[in-house]
Amino acid sequence: MERLLFQQEHKAVGHIRAANRSGYMDLQFDSLLMPDGASVPLQAAATDLDLRPLKGKVSGKNTGKNALARSLSGIGQASAMFVGQGSLNQPPSESDLMRERVSNNIGETGDEEVSRLAINQQIVVTVSAGASISVVLEQTPKSNQPEAPTSARNSATSSSSSADQLRQLRQLQQELNQSATNSQAPQ
Repeated sequence: MERLLFQQEHKAVGHIRAANRSGYMDLQFDSLLMPDGASVPLQAAATDLDLRPLKGKVSGKNTGKNALARSLSGIGQASAMFVGQGSLNQPPSESDLMRERVSNNIGETGDEEVSRLAINQQIVVTVSAGASISVVLEQTPKSNQPEAPTSARNSATSSSSSADQLRQLRQLQQELNQSATNSQAPQ
């Protein structure tokens, strides 16, 4: 597999297609901005340097609050059930039924709080600005615009522009390959 390395002056422009609670992200790149301001269309995805899905840091899951609400609810429910309980050999008294009802109310309230925390979470997945990523080309971009008849002059201008972009990409590839070769040379 051939790799191209881009300098910091190059910018891949795209959007997030998906992100999940685990921190995995699906980034789609639509164009590559060259240092001279030219834009080259592309269809590419972001991966980590080992070509695995890109993973960021997740925040906003309310994990601590969720665990605290579940723990306190369980403790309250157990306490209400067993504190002041009479003998197990006797038939249930009115106070036993009251404790059971209080225990059920504590459990239901705890469940409602956990559900509220789940609904109100605002998950944010962050990838640091200095993270190294691989931009993997998926396919060559296809133009969505129908071809219209062009004059010879317009045709020459567009092919000249495409040729310039192709020359820039080729030059960039040569520079990057040269710098990679120089950095791999024995020290």
